[in-house]
Amino acid sequence: MPEKRRRASRLRARGPNPGAKRFQKEGEYWTIAYGDVTLRLRDSKGLQCLARLLGRPGESVPALLLSRGCVDADGDTSADAERARLTVTKCIKAALKKIGEHHPSLGHHLSTCIKTGHACAYTPDPEQRVSWVL
Repeated sequence: MPEKRRRASRLRARGPNPGAKRFQKEGEYWTIAYGDVTLRLRDSKGLQCLARLLGRPGESVPALLLSRGCVDADGDTSADAERARLTVTKCIKAALKKIGEHHPSLGHHLSTCIKTGHACAYTPDPEQRVSWVL
């Protein structure tokens, strides 16, 4: 991995609004803020899928729908649904791993609250509701 990409993906800085939760795409990068840490990660299909889930907390989103929005997969057959499930799960897990490497507490939060499968969901603890700026 070139040094420039490595540095960009590991950027950490104090955010202007500690406690703000942001998950916003800015050009080729996502700015992700959680607590008092802000990081920037290069765009990926997994981050795109995560953003869609964060914008619909508690809702079940079919992997096929996420796939059409974030990953190239069309069709409505059971084989298409299974391909979408596998692809979306792989992309989301890769994004969660990258986030966890750079921001362990956010990685833990998302890993425990993101459910993948034929339907995916972001299910945060209702008593500790997280509001994201997308």
